[in-house]
Amino acid sequence: MLLTLVLGFSFAPPIGAQSQDVTSKSNVTTKAPLGWWKNGSKPAAYVVGVDKEKTHDGLPSAYAKSIEPSIEGFGGMMQMCDAHGFLGKRLRFSAWVKTEDANDGGVHLWFRIDAKEGGAMLGFDNMDSRPVKGTTDWKNYSIVLDVPSNAGALAFGFFIDGTGRTWVSGVKLEEVGLDVPSTGAPEKKWPSAPVNLNFAD
Repeated sequence: MLLTLVLGFSFAPPIGAQSQDVTSKSNVTTKAPLGWWKNGSKPAAYVVGVDKEKTHDGLPSAYAKSIEPSIEGFGGMMQMCDAHGFLGKRLRFSAWVKTEDANDGGVHLWFRIDAKEGGAMLGFDNMDSRPVKGTTDWKNYSIVLDVPSNAGALAFGFFIDGTGRTWVSGVKLEEVGLDVPSTGAPEKKWPSAPVNLNFAD
């Protein structure tokens, strides 16, 4: 379900309500920072921005916060970039994450690789099997994917599934060696030849 939703809403343009800053707290904004935009299946149910009070290693954090008591959907922030400079490489998308009351589907980093032509998805991981739930202190999480030679774009970000709040800081997208395991779905292993063509038990 989350896979479909992320794919369907990843290209959502910035929401107009994001352009207003919080007047009572000038160090916490309600707009996505430069290069990022709000996305999700229910973007209006969340506020996103930059929080200069919640820092990690001296760096400000981006945040996403639910503003409705119950949400059937998710919201967060994302960005995209050209894949040309990363072809043939294994990349790690990582960030420090802190959560508060993320008791529904939890908080997720996600990373997707899109084909240059045809719109196919060449790689994807949204931490669906390992979300960050509840209230947690800063911890580093990562996703590792291979970038095929026919990749056209990289998309990545973070979201909350349901209610709660998260802060994300120290985001990195970096090349790693083949000794670092990929976190994407394992490649399907097909038999080397046809089997059981006579339907024997």
